[in-house]
Amino acid sequence: MALNLFTSNRMEVLVDTLASTLREPPTSPFTKEVIVVQSKGMQRWLSMQLSSRYGVWANGHYPFPNAMVQELFEKFFSPTPDSSSFAPEVMAWKIMRLLPDLLDSTAFAPLLHYLADDHNGLKRFQLSENIADTFDQYTLYRSEMLGRWEAAVPEHPEEAWQAILWRQLVFGNDGQHRGKLKEIFCRQRDFTAKENKDIPERIALFGISYLPKFHLDILSTVSRVTEVNLFLLSPTREYWGDIISKKASARLSAPERALRSEGNPLLASLGTIGRDFSEMIIDLSDEAFIHEENYIDPGESTLLHALQSDILNLSGTGEEGVKRTLDTLDRSLWIHSCHSPLREIEILHDNILSLLQQDKELSPRDIVVMTPDIETYSPYISSVFGAGGEGTGGLTYSIADRRMMNEGEIAGAVLKVLALYRSRCRASELFDLLASPPVSRRFSLDDDELETIRGWIEKSGIRWGMDEGDRSGSALPGYRENSWMAGLDRLLLGYAMPDEHLLFNDILPYDDLTGSQADTLGKFAGFVTTVDRVVKQIERPRSLHEWSVQFQELLSDFIAPDESSEREYTAIAMLGEQITSSAALADFTADVEPAVMFSWLRSRLEQQEQGVGFMTGGITFCAMLPMRSIPFRVVALIGMNDSAFPRQSQPPGFDLIAKSPCMGDRSLRNEDRYLFLESILSARDLLYISYVGQSIRDNSDLPPSVLVSELLDAVRRGFSLPDEQGSVEKHLVIRHRLQAFNPEYFSADSPLFSYSLENFRALVEKESRSETIRPFILEPLKEPPLLLQEEWKTVLLEKLLRFYDNPSSFFLEHRLGIRIESMAEPLEDREHFDVEGLELYQMKQELLEFELEGSNAEDLLPLFRSRGMLPPARHGELLFRKIADDVKEFAGVVRNNTGVAMPLAPLEIDLQIGEFRLLGKLDRLWPQHLLHYRCARLKVKDQMRSWIEHLVLNAVAQPGYPLETTLLMVDDIRNFTRLNDASSHLETLIKHYTEGMQKPLHFFPRSSMAYAAKESLDDARKKWRDLPFNPTPGESLEPAIQRCFGSEEPFDDEFCLLAVRLLKPMIENSAEGGL
Repeated sequence: MALNLFTSNRMEVLVDTLASTLREPPTSPFTKEVIVVQSKGMQRWLSMQLSSRYGVWANGHYPFPNAMVQELFEKFFSPTPDSSSFAPEVMAWKIMRLLPDLLDSTAFAPLLHYLADDHNGLKRFQLSENIADTFDQYTLYRSEMLGRWEAAVPEHPEEAWQAILWRQLVFGNDGQHRGKLKEIFCRQRDFTAKENKDIPERIALFGISYLPKFHLDILSTVSRVTEVNLFLLSPTREYWGDIISKKASARLSAPERALRSEGNPLLASLGTIGRDFSEMIIDLSDEAFIHEENYIDPGESTLLHALQSDILNLSGTGEEGVKRTLDTLDRSLWIHSCHSPLREIEILHDNILSLLQQDKELSPRDIVVMTPDIETYSPYISSVFGAGGEGTGGLTYSIADRRMMNEGEIAGAVLKVLALYRSRCRASELFDLLASPPVSRRFSLDDDELETIRGWIEKSGIRWGMDEGDRSGSALPGYRENSWMAGLDRLLLGYAMPDEHLLFNDILPYDDLTGSQADTLGKFAGFVTTVDRVVKQIERPRSLHEWSVQFQELLSDFIAPDESSEREYTAIAMLGEQITSSAALADFTADVEPAVMFSWLRSRLEQQEQGVGFMTGGITFCAMLPMRSIPFRVVALIGMNDSAFPRQSQPPGFDLIAKSPCMGDRSLRNEDRYLFLESILSARDLLYISYVGQSIRDNSDLPPSVLVSELLDAVRRGFSLPDEQGSVEKHLVIRHRLQAFNPEYFSADSPLFSYSLENFRALVEKESRSETIRPFILEPLKEPPLLLQEEWKTVLLEKLLRFYDNPSSFFLEHRLGIRIESMAEPLEDREHFDVEGLELYQMKQELLEFELEGSNAEDLLPLFRSRGMLPPARHGELLFRKIADDVKEFAGVVRNNTGVAMPLAPLEIDLQIGEFRLLGKLDRLWPQHLLHYRCARLKVKDQMRSWIEHLVLNAVAQPGYPLETTLLMVDDIRNFTRLNDASSHLETLIKHYTEGMQKPLHFFPRSSMAYAAKESLDDARKKWRDLPFNPTPGESLEPAIQRCFGSEEPFDDEFCLLAVRLLKPMIENSAEGGL
């Protein structure tokens, strides 16, 4: 038998060679062909390639390298060795168990110091996981060191505690770790018939860029009894074991440097992993070693091919100062500098559309897009490529390598459930959990019901904490107000006692429930009580077996998968079984704190991948992972930012591999460098690279990945533009604009372009705007037809009052039917520490009416506390008393203005004002005046309402009724005296009311009042604009005004005229009183 090596710089050639070797049939037609690959993507691509060559391809077995080793061990050893106890997840629990008894040893002093403040075992568990992962790497890369440890050979002081711990792991363990099994396996010089009868007739390794010496030794050993074929992608046909990068060369002595060469700078810098692997392969060679080469020189027809050819032939780019001329029309290497990930995807989309338009033989399946951070880019990919509509091209695509927690809905929901541990159970957090599709399905809630529940949470005063016991357990006062149970009590009592506004057992029924909402309320109550039960259950330590049961119960309590998420649910549910099996293998019986268990679960959920989306017929978007050397006509690398790629290894401080590295050790940085090299080699027609190269804030330059810079350096050294027309780098790197609708993308003489019809329309709209803003209403709306004139001429007093509160809002709602809903505010997660704003005003008004009725405001304390409007405990009581005292003082002012007389009966209004009929009712009438009062500061709308009602009162002039009006506010008193021309002023107000029903009126209460007082536009602008030190937001920010007038400042002649005409008479008639 033999170990056969087949190398090429083209993966397609390697497939042809593999297909040729597989044409020799095995002894049995049922024998599976064993082809070792490094990724599911390579397995899929290889299966498709073999199918295209054979017509039919089946019965292939594609293990990963570690799985292949395990299969060989199972066939060689009898009985089959059990190495499961040395799996990292099992070793972590063993180490967790062993550490407490070892920490008293002097050797473990560093660990004892680190764990000094570990109160719940979480640090010990996280350290155990790190140690277990490091030991697992030792079994792969330092098995000889482990052998010394097991033999108790004196070790270096740095190894002391690790050696002791390793011996404890091995002692009494019936299983063997893979390092020991490999040692036994490779010691066999001759396999007996019994030992090799089940070993595959031939084993192929395909497209693997690198393997540790551990795997190579096993392959070399097994090649004595079976055919082992290695099909390896090699970037160069030359021997490259001695090449070294300039940076590494600078660290050598002059004699050493003389023995090494740079060869090709890209290969020397990027190819360390491949170079070391090639040397390790050569070291395996013996008399049975066969090496076949089949390299294809891509030539120099394009810049990309020239770079690939230089690497193949190990020629230095720009040797002896000779530069090749770069064709200015060459577009085989594109580099795009963008402002953001979104712009990267938008630009990529346009360029793919351009490629497909120019090359009719190119299809989406010929394009792969890789990124170091698929999670960041996935939402933008879906937004741009999945948008549909005109100008999008209808490109088919798939996204691979996404983590289940980000792509799937179940994992995200489970993470939210786990977050309940030690949570304050905030209103926003629990509603977010309930609104998760798997959870809302579990409780049978639709979108409308969720919106109803959201309103209940907000209005019933739920803020945080399940109940008073939950709070007291957090070392806080045990009060019930603003808790979930207090809110639920209010809701349930509101359903049981509708239309009741009195306390029942210190609970105020929630008064906004209907009988039809009973089912929704029941579901909501089920959710709250489930959370309450689970929060209490997960607080105590349990054994791993009990946690496994608890995890299954959590899934059952909160998660209901649908057809699309059933596979994800099953995969997550299996984590419970992993907990139990790990505990059994580790002999771990101690109770585990919730923090430890949830850390373990959270890390497993974050590691779960969907495992779908690679090469499904459209453009493939995937992560930049090693062994992704599959050839595509177009290879695009996006997100190639300075800090994103290559990755930097951050091993723990006790990692002995990192302290004393050897050839063949794993390095994330070198893996990523080789992956970049493979990406260059895998592109057949075009290598497309983009990165965030310009700051979105100030347009300053941001550097790309150092690998992109090295690629540009290689091009700059080896190529120049014709007649030295400029910088090669500026020619290759396309600097894009911040906005996708920039005019340069739609200009015929610009190198930039876009296929987006939406962005073109945005540009046209932007450029078509004239300096004069187009009005919201081009011309006034017509009056109703004659049949409706009577209704049009009849004005209700209440509508007239509401109109002058905000004419723009009234026009939108009552003439156009547009109701501007305010954006839903985030749910409040904190109880009140003060009472302010609208709630303070409502509380004061309610207390005021209570006082004026002769009742004691103090009696309302339990009512407001039950509503959740007051801070908890003593602070809320003190604050309430202060507010009540302020209200009592104002109530005294009101009583002084009513006297001892009884109020007059309401006055029914039916007035003919010119051509208009005014209908309504006046109340709050006393013998001496019409009295308006609010326990608040004076506002323009208070004056306007009082003024209009004062005009009506004087226009009616009903005998026995007063002709004066008083407006009482906490900071001011206004008195309006009798008028003889009230009807004239009313007619003016009503005419402008009807005018304001035909178009937005240039009347804005606060700004107009400021102008009317002094006829100063500067004063008006102070109210209109949102200035930094204004106590209230500018009037221009009011949503209805923004809808009608946009950014326009409508201080024209109409504004000035209306302000004076409507407000000047009120100002002149108003007299300030004294409080």
